[in-house]
Amino acid sequence: MQKLNREIGSSFYDLQDDDFEFNALKKHKVNLKFNLAYYYSGRNAILALLKHITATHNVNTIWLPQYYCDTVVNLVSSNFNNIKYYAINPFEFNEEIDVATFATRNDIVILNNFWGLSTFNYQDKERPIIIEDHSHGWLSTQSLNSKADYCFCSLRKTYPIPLGAIIWCPNSKNNSNIYQNIEDKSILKALASFNKSMFLKRKFLKESKIDLKKDYLSLLNKGEDMLCLSNTYTKPKEALISKINNYINLDANCVKNKHLEYVYNHLDISKHFKVIKREGFTPFGLLLLFKDKSLFKSFKSHLISNYIYPAHLWPNTKIISNWKYLFNIHVDFRYNIEDMSYLVEKINIWSKNNV
Repeated sequence: MQKLNREIGSSFYDLQDDDFEFNALKKHKVNLKFNLAYYYSGRNAILALLKHITATHNVNTIWLPQYYCDTVVNLVSSNFNNIKYYAINPFEFNEEIDVATFATRNDIVILNNFWGLSTFNYQDKERPIIIEDHSHGWLSTQSLNSKADYCFCSLRKTYPIPLGAIIWCPNSKNNSNIYQNIEDKSILKALASFNKSMFLKRKFLKESKIDLKKDYLSLLNKGEDMLCLSNTYTKPKEALISKINNYINLDANCVKNKHLEYVYNHLDISKHFKVIKREGFTPFGLLLLFKDKSLFKSFKSHLISNYIYPAHLWPNTKIISNWKYLFNIHVDFRYNIEDMSYLVEKINIWSKNNV
């Protein structure tokens, strides 16, 4: 693996039809049987759902999981004052959530498909309105077989698109087109920044333009800042919808599964981290859970020095647990077995130096 202009993890970059990454991805397709409504972001999608439901139903409480993306929590709590939280262990999947223990029929419960490993089972009648978030589990078993009232998914962490999210109703053939007819300047600025960042990152990786890294990272951060300012749910431009449709039914889990099988078979056991996985399921990435913050930071520094960029999920979310510092490392179609060998080698070196 080349150390210069070759990375594992981090943000996506533009793909072209003849790229090996795109060819690896398009080998696996899924037949989608539900109608989709398109949004710029997962946050726009969940806001659209909550605004629509609360306008058409008498809602007492909106229930969020205690462990959830802090930017989503901030968005929901700034728009609604009837928020409560239910207990959840995002790293254990032996017991399913019983929404009847905390929610009533006049409530909304948001269930998060943690890392694509969650499954849900709830009554069809006399239950609260259920919204499932599949942003870390697109095309997982639960997302394809959901019985929720509504599902949504942010897609930009699964596919090489600048922005993009979807809503669907598993139990209905109706379209869930819930849009505001206004201009969202923040989301358009975010889209422009992400587009330019992906373009420059491609040049950095594919053309060895080593002076572009600071530029594409700056644009990426600017895009994230502008995305957080968006408080609407407008319909995306047709160009973005077309880009989403180029990828939406391509199953990234097949490549992930092959890569993770290799990693699991070659990764040394460490007392400092746990590998989060579930038999028969494909997780969002290589999920490593730590309990010691200093070792967590040491691990991160070691990987970054070797051009591997783990994502901390979620740094501003508190959880009462001894094991609570979670890294995700992308192992998707951008990489091959040689990359996975390099990844394992660097993790094992750290483990040997921290016995």
